[in-house]
Amino acid sequence: MFKDTNYGRRLRKNIFIAIASILVLIYVLAPIYWIVNSSFQREAALQNKPPYLFPTQKIFTLSHYKYIFTGVYSPGETVMLQSQYTMAGTLVSPGILNSLIIAICVTLINILIGFPAGHVFARYRFLGDKKVFLTLMATRLLPSISLVVPMFILMRVVGLFDTKTSLVLVYSAITIPFTTWIMRAYFANIPVEYEEAARLDGCGYVRSLVRVVIPLARPGIIAAAIFAFMTSYQEFIFAVILTHTMNSKTQSVILAAAAGGLSVSHGMVAAAATLSFIPPILIAIIFRKQVLDGLTARLGL
Repeated sequence: MFKDTNYGRRLRKNIFIAIASILVLIYVLAPIYWIVNSSFQREAALQNKPPYLFPTQKIFTLSHYKYIFTGVYSPGETVMLQSQYTMAGTLVSPGILNSLIIAICVTLINILIGFPAGHVFARYRFLGDKKVFLTLMATRLLPSISLVVPMFILMRVVGLFDTKTSLVLVYSAITIPFTTWIMRAYFANIPVEYEEAARLDGCGYVRSLVRVVIPLARPGIIAAAIFAFMTSYQEFIFAVILTHTMNSKTQSVILAAAAGGLSVSHGMVAAAATLSFIPPILIAIIFRKQVLDGLTARLGL
C-alpha cells in the first residue's frame, strides 16, 4: 500500500483516472469497433456463437462493400431474401451523397446568418433585443416531432416536398438558433476594443468583421459550423417524413430501410453504417483542436 503522502495520493488519483478513461474509451468505441468488424465478415460468420472478435482470413470478405458500390454480391455472403431490402444496399452511396450536400448547404447558411446575428446580439443594444434573442432560443425547446406535421403540410403547399431544399430549410431553422447562441457567447468574450481600433483606422463594419473579427472568432465559427453539419447530417425524423425518392433521401433513411427488413444482411448494414459515419469522424479529427477551443476557451465550459 502507498503511504499517505502527496506523492501517493497523486499516484492513486492518476491510476484511477487512467483506469476510468480506459473504461469510458472501451464503452464508447466498442460499438463502433463491432460495426466495423462485422462489415468485414462473411454473412454466415456473423451468425456464429460466440461471435468472432476479429475478421480472420477464413471469414474476411469485402463483398458487403462491393455490393454497396456495384450491386453485385456473392451468394452465401450477402444474403437478402426480399428484393425491396436488397435494393436498399445499392442506395447507400447516393444517400450519403445527399446527406453531404444537405449538410454542407446547412453549414454555409448557418455561417452566413448565425455569424452576423451572433455579432449583432453581442455588440448592439436595441428595443426588445433580449426578448428577440430569448424567443429565438426558445424555438430550440420545441420537440422535433411536434413540427413534423406542420412542416410536411407547408412543404407540400409550396411544392418543396421530396426535395433537398426542404431539408436544407428545415435543418437551417433548427440549427441557426444554436449557432447564434455560440457566436454571441464567443463575441462577448472578444474585447470590443479590437473592433473600435479597426474603425478608427478607417475600416467599415463589413471590413472590420473580415479583417479583425473573423480571425479572432475562427474557433467559434468552426465549432458552430461542425455542430450544424453533424445535426443536419444525422437527422432522421424530418428526413423520413419529407422525402420519398432518391432525389432527396438521406443516409439515415436508407440505413433504417436496410436494417428494418424481415430478412436483413447484417454485414451489409454494418458496411453501410461504417461508410455513413466516416465523413463526420474525419471532420471531427481534422478540426478537433478548433472545436475544443471554440467550446471551452471562449465559452468557459
